[in-house]
Amino acid sequence: MTERYKIVTPENVEFDFEVAGFFSRFVAWFIDILVIAALAWLMSWLASVFMAASEGLGNAVFAMLFFVVNWGYFVVLEWLLGGQSLGKRAMGLRVLSDDGVRITFLQSCVRNLFRLLDSMPLFYLVGGSFAFFSKEGKRLGDMAAGTLVVRESKQRAPEAIVPPSERYNSFLSDREVSAKVSARLGLDDRELLVNLALRRERLPLDQRLLLFEELAEHLQDRLQMEKPDYFSDEKFCLNIAAMALGASDATQVSRIDGGKRQGRRAWGGSRR
Repeated sequence: MTERYKIVTPENVEFDFEVAGFFSRFVAWFIDILVIAALAWLMSWLASVFMAASEGLGNAVFAMLFFVVNWGYFVVLEWLLGGQSLGKRAMGLRVLSDDGVRITFLQSCVRNLFRLLDSMPLFYLVGGSFAFFSKEGKRLGDMAAGTLVVRESKQRAPEAIVPPSERYNSFLSDREVSAKVSARLGLDDRELLVNLALRRERLPLDQRLLLFEELAEHLQDRLQMEKPDYFSDEKFCLNIAAMALGASDATQVSRIDGGKRQGRRAWGGSRR
């Protein structure tokens, strides 16, 4: 049975995520191990250069580089790629903070420092045991860092946000507006737009109207433009979302939000 992890935002909007299963996490880990093994082979070749001068120096260099790559591979990639290593990306998995936002560098460090303990005595027996009995599938590293691993769900875009039959092509083709969207909307704004747009049908009507009204005000302030009279607040936001996705040449939209917290802060800040 697939476990679901639910989060309610300060705006009283509910998001739910599918907790990653054991098999997909194992395959992702195996892919990462293959990558690390390839890097280790390169490091051994580099260490051999130092061994020509001193065998002890070569061994020391190899040990240092292996530790940096073995630990730093996960830390750096999960931080830079929003909770994904190469293996997790291949399997459609992502590490999130417990509150559903992008993990921080510190969280990435903590969860991967515990990787050595989780992997004991062999094949992640300790970490796997904890994950088996945890409803959220958390190993020790996740418990210490306040993170969890979830499965991404892809949806088509921008059709998933604004179907062709509902678009105002004259607005979407406005180059001046497109330039503003491309230049002034950051990643946080785009993620906020996409997540609200994809979840709008699941919101109570009063919350839906209020959230789109506030978001429309934020977008008008950020883009320094007035909402067209023929647009409702929601339609305005949906068209801006579709335009933002088109500007970044996106082909798919993830249901996983890597930065909702920062987006909500920026949104809230525009109304003070």
